Amino acid sequence: MKRQGLMSVSGILLLGLIVLMTLHEWGNPLDASDRQAILSAPAIIATDITAKSYEAKTGKVLYRLTATHLQQFDQTPKTLLSNPHLRMDNKQGVWTIQAQHGEVLNNDNLIVFQKQVEARSQARGLTLKTDKLLYHSDTRTVTSPSSVDMNHQRGNTRAGGMDINLDNGKMNLKQGVVSDFKGTKQ
Repeated sequence: MKRQGLMSVSGILLLGLIVLMTLHEWGNPLDASDRQAILSAPAIIATDITAKSYEAKTGKVLYRLTATHLQQFDQTPKTLLSNPHLRMDNKQGVWTIQAQHGEVLNNDNLIVFQKQVEARSQARGLTLKTDKLLYHSDTRTVTSPSSVDMNHQRGNTRAGGMDINLDNGKMNLKQGVVSDFKGTKQ
């Protein structure tokens, strides 16, 4: 009988020690570097994604965005994309933008395309190449803060920057615009 009491006391002491060790770990489960690693890690990782944005009143698709890889973060309101491809249909025809990297910011109102960016308008017969292009979905405008090279039906144009309103088709070229036009045969 004494042995059973001794084992019970030993068991209770061991259980108490385990509880104390557990409580100690709960008080300080991670050091600062571990906490920072967890906070900076993506909340969502996905492959082969497709996202659509719709007009609130009509339900019409404003744009369709695809990417081969996505990382979405909770601590900073951004989403990183690999090989993003954006397609927008409007009165001016179809515009597409593709790049190696993309980033979605400002509650999905801004999509930044970077590295080997190419934009096309089939209706205009226009292909635009640049290092960085910004699509503002709330204003339906595209801007390039860096130089652009455009091939169009009449030739080639280079500029230091550009703005395009996709709804009315107006393009504003900036900073040292140079155009080379193809000759016409007579």
